[in-house]
Amino acid sequence: MNIAVIFAGGVGSRMKLKALPKQFLEVHGKPVIVHTLELFEEHSEIDGIVVAILPSYRDQLEKLVHRYELTKVRIVDGGSTGQESRHNALRAVAEQYPKDSVVLVHDGVRPHIDADLISTNIAAVREHGSAITCTKVFETIVVSTAGKVDDVIPRDVLYTAQAPQSFVLGEVLAAYDQAVADGENDSIDSCSLMRRYGHAVHIIEGPRSNIKITTADDFYISKSFFELAEARQLVES
Repeated sequence: MNIAVIFAGGVGSRMKLKALPKQFLEVHGKPVIVHTLELFEEHSEIDGIVVAILPSYRDQLEKLVHRYELTKVRIVDGGSTGQESRHNALRAVAEQYPKDSVVLVHDGVRPHIDADLISTNIAAVREHGSAITCTKVFETIVVSTAGKVDDVIPRDVLYTAQAPQSFVLGEVLAAYDQAVADGENDSIDSCSLMRRYGHAVHIIEGPRSNIKITTADDFYISKSFFELAEARQLVES
């Protein structure tokens, strides 16, 4: 079984939103979270989708799931941190699906993946036991601690970590359980936890368009990507 675990627990603090979190903002005719969920809903290899969201926004998401007929989606309450939300979702997956299932952990505000990237993640887990979607870094990266350049890091070995981050359910859930037992409740992502507990993580190079909508600038960039994709469809048809 292949299950998407979608983290949609943000509150839009970096976008300074006064009304709805960024996942509910409309872009290209639909809320961002709906664009993301539809990619997994429509993928033939995805058997189920578990979404973790803050309880205060659960009703709103349930209305969208019903409106857009997202039949694979199950909603669970998120926690006070991203780690707790992902952990809650993984526990919910384990209640319903076998431990050898592939889970694709993805951000609800990362709506520009495609079907091929989902399939590649699934195949990579079956072959290597793990997968993390990354893109090559093209800018020069410098290290600075006091307003001056301390070091320049060779960029040929640098990648930007993105999502999906995909694993065998039993292994990634065990890593989250162990993290809590060790007193860690706010890790940055699933890849970090898996590496901490001895798992090698295999890199998949994804498209540069696979952005996470975090700031207002990201929102407008996302809108441009949707418009570009629509224009390409019109030309190809």
